[in-house]
Amino acid sequence: MPLFSVTRKGLVTAILVIGAPALATESPPAVFRNLALQNQLDAAYDAMPDGYTPRTHLLDNAGRAKYVNRLINEASPYLLQHAHNPVDWRPWSEETLSEAKARGVPIFLSVGYATCHWCHVMEEESFDNEEVAELLNTSFIAIKIDREQHPDLDHLYITATQLQQGHAGWPNSLWLMSNGLPFHTGTYIPREQFMQILAAIAQSWSEPAKRPEIESIANQLGEAIKRFTQLGGQQSAPLDETVYVRAAEQLLSMHNALEGGFSQSQQFPQEGFLLYLMEHWRRTGDQHALQVAIETLDAIAAGGIHDHIGGGFHRYTIDPNWRTPHFEKMLYNQGLLSRAFIEAWEITGENAYRRAAERTFTYVLRDMTDGEGAFYAAEDADSLDQTGDLAEGAFYAWTPEQFDKAGATKFATVLGISEAPTLDVGAVAHFTPSEPVDFETLDPVLDALRLARDARIRPLRDEKVIAGWNGLMIRAMAEGAVAFEKPALAEAAARAGNVVWTRLWDKGHLSRFWAVGQSREDAVLEDYAWLGLAFLALSDQSFEHKWLDRAKNLFGAIQTQFADGSGRLKMAARDGPLGPIYDNSDGATPSGESAALEFFARLYARTGDPEVDLAARNLFAALAGPISGQPLLRTDALIGGRMLDSGASGYRQTLSKGKVSAHLQDAMLHLRIAEGWHINAHDPGQDWLIGVDLAGAEVDWPAGTSMTLGFSKDQLNVYEGDLTVPLQRGESEMLSLTVQACSHEVCLEPETATFRLP
Repeated sequence: MPLFSVTRKGLVTAILVIGAPALATESPPAVFRNLALQNQLDAAYDAMPDGYTPRTHLLDNAGRAKYVNRLINEASPYLLQHAHNPVDWRPWSEETLSEAKARGVPIFLSVGYATCHWCHVMEEESFDNEEVAELLNTSFIAIKIDREQHPDLDHLYITATQLQQGHAGWPNSLWLMSNGLPFHTGTYIPREQFMQILAAIAQSWSEPAKRPEIESIANQLGEAIKRFTQLGGQQSAPLDETVYVRAAEQLLSMHNALEGGFSQSQQFPQEGFLLYLMEHWRRTGDQHALQVAIETLDAIAAGGIHDHIGGGFHRYTIDPNWRTPHFEKMLYNQGLLSRAFIEAWEITGENAYRRAAERTFTYVLRDMTDGEGAFYAAEDADSLDQTGDLAEGAFYAWTPEQFDKAGATKFATVLGISEAPTLDVGAVAHFTPSEPVDFETLDPVLDALRLARDARIRPLRDEKVIAGWNGLMIRAMAEGAVAFEKPALAEAAARAGNVVWTRLWDKGHLSRFWAVGQSREDAVLEDYAWLGLAFLALSDQSFEHKWLDRAKNLFGAIQTQFADGSGRLKMAARDGPLGPIYDNSDGATPSGESAALEFFARLYARTGDPEVDLAARNLFAALAGPISGQPLLRTDALIGGRMLDSGASGYRQTLSKGKVSAHLQDAMLHLRIAEGWHINAHDPGQDWLIGVDLAGAEVDWPAGTSMTLGFSKDQLNVYEGDLTVPLQRGESEMLSLTVQACSHEVCLEPETATFRLP
């Protein structure tokens, strides 16, 4: 059948190609594409599933995309969004770098993600524009990276932009040498300015006298990047308590006393800060630390960052009072904020915190879960408004008329809809933090509003199943199942854990994500560590051996793939263009190293494996120097380090190498003992055995079950299975639980756990 290809001059040539697609796209502007590649890309386009809609305004009369590029072969939703741009995009690869070198042209690199608002704006303004595309295609090789697909490369290049510009964000726009060294950087760039930059760089590149200057800038920036991303391990003296106190004091000094949070402008949840402050209170009793964490969680729970209609949380707010969100919803926020609210509820008993966590779980299970039980990555900020235009927040905002139509008029005041809106598309539901809310009356109204809202066109959903992000959510659900005594949450967490393991683990190797029915990319350190912590949480909840076995497998893979011999762990098994990449701080999520430190500490407590203990202590020693210098950059590592040195501090603790689970809640101590094991009763019946005891409170211990064990002819009193005992607190703020776990053949060493009373 005839295949029509359009040359750069617009001449149409008919070519007879057996088996070619019925309709052919054009070569991108200024691109001379060989026929075999064009056929392959057209075939990939034709093979897209039913319902596939090209994301471009450049369509032919039949509604078919005018262009297709190499991103059509990718699985990442973000890359597929750009598969029909006139820009001749390529995914990141060594072959692409080699092509740039062979052609003698610089690289334009654009880094973003599927639910990024300003990425969409730059796409519509520039990347889907034929004039811009001709400039890019003529003088550059254009590469697209999904930051969620390659977090190591994203870290490398966001560091470059931060160093050169003093700020950074997404889309991250960079111009590189063919070896990957950046020489010019930016973020979102309006079209006219972007075209000017492209023309100026192309002109300078074409002048031999200016090339050494460009190379010099690239080399200088490369050396600066290395100082931030290639810090090897430097053994340091152990951290003392002053470092932990200093981290807390720095956080308290940043606190926005009026609005909560740690900023006077945009507000991010900063879950790592909140979890650290609550941890610090449990360790030290620092009431100011607890107060700041609770005030911030109050503001988050009441503000527009909280989706009061459907549950879950948006990424951040553009104002300091938490009212006007940037509307994208990320799975990692749902997992981390859920854990923060669980801990706040355990400390205070305030129902609003439990409600926030449970409604988040409901949202994720309802709207962010695939057919087999794994969790999707994100939902977009943008959606179509009533006029059919794409607008940020259109799905979530309300006009008074929409509220009236949904039958919620009398609740407009309590939900802030009657206030002047901060967005063109309408008002965002929010509460006043200091005012009580009758949720028993309000929740049915919120459910009705959700059903009314569901009739709108939903934002794009990024349906990647990312290993580590699933780990964060699985851990939160498993911990919530224990805290709230909700077996259904444990079942959902276990189902997701099994699906992720089946899809992404293969013979000692973990893949980063699952999309369009296949696993893609090598997982990075954070995936292994976050998933390992999730499996430990599932092991604690269920006592099923497979979860601990899987965690051990992940530990072994970390040691094989990421350890560098100094104690430090690289972000990725593969090196980047400048060599191995290390994360230099915790951010919106715990860094891979900080999470690995907590993973190792928790795994050692459950196995007693000296290899795990050695890896944990070497990692903590290698991080001690950077932590001591800037403890605020490593609050998640501080939590792991304290756990390594002093054990856990929460109200759900695991003892005796995972054989005993202790949960302190509502003046009750709940103990769960693994099958085949028991703990000595408070009065074990023999002086040479150590009975269970809870110092700091009065407990009416039961007598226990009398039995004869294999290692003794004497009758002994023991507790098996589940045990719940009420307690009456004394004057002490601290409780100290001592248990000794035994099987029929052996007794473990006695172990003590401490709790600060809520």
